[in-house]
Amino acid sequence: MHREWFEPVLAHQLDRVAAPEELWERVRNPRVRKKSVHTSVTAAGMSACATVLLLAIWLFVGHRGFRSADAGEIRGWVKAQAGIDVPLRARPAGVQLMGANFAKGSVEIAYSVGGRDGRLRVDGRHAGSSARVFTWSMDGHTYTLECATPEDLKIACNLCHIG
Repeated sequence: MHREWFEPVLAHQLDRVAAPEELWERVRNPRVRKKSVHTSVTAAGMSACATVLLLAIWLFVGHRGFRSADAGEIRGWVKAQAGIDVPLRARPAGVQLMGANFAKGSVEIAYSVGGRDGRLRVDGRHAGSSARVFTWSMDGHTYTLECATPEDLKIACNLCHIG
């Protein structure tokens, strides 16, 4: 390259110039910028709070359950809540009652057989039958008995029947 011709051009182009007035204003009066939290962090916090609030509402308002091992208490609670008189036996052989739950017109009676959980569901809807689930209708209500094993199903019949 030829220094003779580009050095004078660079010297002329890179000469000192006056700074714009707005630059001097920013130098004399700097603005303090606050650190802001990123919106995704705020959104995540709000989402977590909403989830906790909905869970609390569901637990305290939407979850209507009754815990008892007494057949008479469960039968009375089901009749008061759903208007269904479930013919539970006082001491069902081999079955441990745990309680009941009522939601959307359906009642579920929780029990265990040999340490395994089961459910007796009573509602107005029809369901099919299988080895672990047995469904029948009586007095205008649909009953569904659900167990962990087919053997438990035979014992769970003791909820309402003898032997």
